[in-house]
Amino acid sequence: MPVRAAASVLLAAVTAVACVTGRAPADLAAGDRAAAGDQAFADELCSSVNNVWLQRIANAYRADWSGDIQILPAYPNPVDGGLSHAGPWDHLQDVPLILWGPGYVKPGVYHEPASITDIAPTAGRLVKFDYPAPDGQALTQALVPEQDRPLPKLVVTLIWDSTGRNVLDEHPDAWPYLRSIAEEGAWFENATVGIANSNTPPGHAAIGTGTFPSTNGVIDEYVRIHGELEHPGDKGPVLLLWPTLGDLYDQAMNNEPIVGGVATLASHSMMVSHGSLWNGGDRDISVMRQQIDAETGGAEAVEWNLPNTMRLYFDFPTYANNVSKIDGFNRELDQADGALDGNWRDHSIELLRNGFDTPARTPYQTQLIEAVIKREHFGQDDVPDLLYLNYKAIDTTGHAFGLDSVEMEDTVAYQDQALEVLVDFLNEEVGEGEWVMLITADHGAQYPAEAVAGIPIDPNRVRALLYEAFDADDDDVDLFQVVRPTQTWVDPDELAENGFTLEDISAFVRGLTAGEVARTDFTLAPAREDELVYETAFPSRIIDQMSCLPVQERS
Repeated sequence: MPVRAAASVLLAAVTAVACVTGRAPADLAAGDRAAAGDQAFADELCSSVNNVWLQRIANAYRADWSGDIQILPAYPNPVDGGLSHAGPWDHLQDVPLILWGPGYVKPGVYHEPASITDIAPTAGRLVKFDYPAPDGQALTQALVPEQDRPLPKLVVTLIWDSTGRNVLDEHPDAWPYLRSIAEEGAWFENATVGIANSNTPPGHAAIGTGTFPSTNGVIDEYVRIHGELEHPGDKGPVLLLWPTLGDLYDQAMNNEPIVGGVATLASHSMMVSHGSLWNGGDRDISVMRQQIDAETGGAEAVEWNLPNTMRLYFDFPTYANNVSKIDGFNRELDQADGALDGNWRDHSIELLRNGFDTPARTPYQTQLIEAVIKREHFGQDDVPDLLYLNYKAIDTTGHAFGLDSVEMEDTVAYQDQALEVLVDFLNEEVGEGEWVMLITADHGAQYPAEAVAGIPIDPNRVRALLYEAFDADDDDVDLFQVVRPTQTWVDPDELAENGFTLEDISAFVRGLTAGEVARTDFTLAPAREDELVYETAFPSRIIDQMSCLPVQERS
């Protein structure tokens, strides 16, 4: 069957599935507010809150799996339980998007809006496969016309985790090689994530499927299934409701392409494929560092592995931990300041997960990637292969030290050097002019409150106040299943038993002040004690009443 015909057949099947699993009708949770009241509240939100922010919230909402209440901190207040990077603001949404490949890409700076959902359909065009992406579109304006463009042997999708435009802007001298790649390739100046819950699982699912969470189901670090909260990654690819490019292209080509990924977490695999779970798919290659047992919520291990739930559908290269050791890279990092003392700057490398939470992880991972490319024969025949890579060190450094730190500058510089090493290797192994790379990030990094005159919201203080106000009945049933930076899931039976509504909780959150929820070690000026720290909070069902949506990201 021709590739495009196969895509049409598969799209019909996928559309049928989506009709079953898509959004539930508006007001499914009827009774909390009359329909007229919902509409009035929706109209008020449309007139008072940035509509692009509301659209990014809507892109991440499904009535069946999302939280019951949406929460929007007032800009620029960060949720500071580890500097959360979830939020609809531009500094968390603006990401680099670069297409690079001489003979495949038309160099230039492109100013039209773009999104991470455009990556899958663009990669599809590069391998001459029309991938159905409901929320993305192929960036054909940056591609050499199809009739003049050869088939690449390999398409690499490379994610610098958490490396938003704000990270690059903060450290402009740390990425000279990436800048040279951008100048030789296509740089999309106005590329965004488009997802308010801008965390690892939603970002990578969007990259792989060309869809927002409202379609693919990967809402946040949690989703609610039949009343229970689940980490999407802990279930392997089961909770990803839309096929990736890797799924459909591989199947359409009779599983001849090599498809695989080298990353850190099971959530990263959502940009790769469903592996053999997808009907007719084969066991794609996957390497990560998530703990082996399920139900870990993304906890990292200190060796390359594959969690048990992923081993059902993917193949793990057994040689991964024998390629090299991180010790030599730790030593190089240690010596960077001229003293061999076991430290990266003032930090014990051993205590930073023996180097895995330092820039030393990046060249170590690059050496593994090279081994996987070589030993699995990526790019070695005329059938284009797909390789997906995630480098996690920048995200780890951002959470630990902040994006404006010297530690971040070190980490970006290491990442930039690794990119040059990888490009040289691909030119040698696959062949210069025989492969293409798409580079982006899954989200930006959060600014520390002190750097932007914000108020750091302590999620533990927020959670404690919510429980005190709404769940003080001591019946051992949690009203709040989980409280996230941008949403919360509420047990509906416990809510009714306690005599409250979603509107009550939303109003309470909107009224929280800096004095009540600011991080306790933050120096709060007395004049700011009564300052409201949230822009708004509202029952999630209101989203379906917002007449101001949809909104284009930029025009």
